[in-house]
Formats: sequence, structure tokens, C-alpha cells
Amino acid sequence: MLADADGKTVGLPDFRGKVVVLNFIYASCTEVCPLHSEKIAEVQGMINITPMKNRVMFVTITTDPLRDTTEILRGYGAQHGLDPVNWAFLTSGADQPENTTRKLAERFGHKFTVAGDGVQMHGVVTHVIDREGGWRANFHGLEFGSTNLVLFVNALVNDVHRPGESEETRSSPWEWLRALF
Repeated sequence: MLADADGKTVGLPDFRGKVVVLNFIYASCTEVCPLHSEKIAEVQGMINITPMKNRVMFVTITTDPLRDTTEILRGYGAQHGLDPVNWAFLTSGADQPENTTRKLAERFGHKFTVAGDGVQMHGVVTHVIDREGGWRANFHGLEFGSTNLVLFVNALVNDVHRPGESEETRSSPWEWLRALF
């Protein structure tokens, strides 16, 4: 389990019923992490002026829980324009090993490799998780259109499917791909 800035235990199941826009960063990063956070804030701003505001949760997880203290977790969102009404910055729980969040990032397909000076080499990926907890998409880098992510989230929030698509078809990536051809 992970913890928020107040030490409250939080897990992705706590967000079931909401679409989750998830990203991994570390607060002392001086390169892409601040830009990634500002891109997330832009998307959040677009979503939060719509009725989707209460149906979407933005979750940032630190990969540097030793340095990203509760004070840093509390101040990071305001620094980068993130609205705490539907955004959470999470870290390893007090009883978790320090590499817990980096291992979680690996489960989502990317690495944060720590160099000797605390700098972490990593890619930039924004993950989208549907209301049932299914991992539905990755938006790579910072050059994706914010509107594209908002439209994708909107489809998940409103449970939009292709005409005639069944629950069984949606749950099988192979069947979904075959249905496209």
C-alpha cells in the first residue's frame, strides 16, 4: 500500500469507480518531471471545468520516497498547478522498502534507474486506468495532445464502447483488435 502526504494509506482500489490518470515522478528532478507534472495539470484543468471533475482522479507516485518527504508531497501540487480536489501525490508507506514505488513503476513498464547522485534516469509515461481498475492506455512523452487524453478519459468516464461491443469483447485485447479489422 502507498501513503499520501498525511500518512493515510491509499491504494488503487480506493479509486475504483473513477478513471485514474497516473504518473510517476520524483520531486527533485530538474528535467522532465516538472514538465510532466505541468502537462498533467493542463489536462486536469481541462477535465475539471467539465462534469468529469468528480469522476476522475489524478495520481502521482514518487519514485524517491526517502527524499520526497511529507512536506515536499504537500507543496508539490501547488508548485505545478495541480488541484488537490482530485489529485494525490503518493509515496511508500512507512513500513515499505524504499524501492517499493520504483518496483511499482516497473510493473507499469518503465524503470527509474538511480545514479550515484540521486538523479534517476527514466522515461515519461502517463497511464490511464478505467473505473474498474483496468489499465487501458499509456500516453508516452510530453508531446501528446492534451485534448486527446481528455477525450480518451471522457470515453472511459461515460463508458463509451463501439456499437455492438460486449463486455466479453472489451475484456479481451485480441478480440478488440480483431474487431477493428
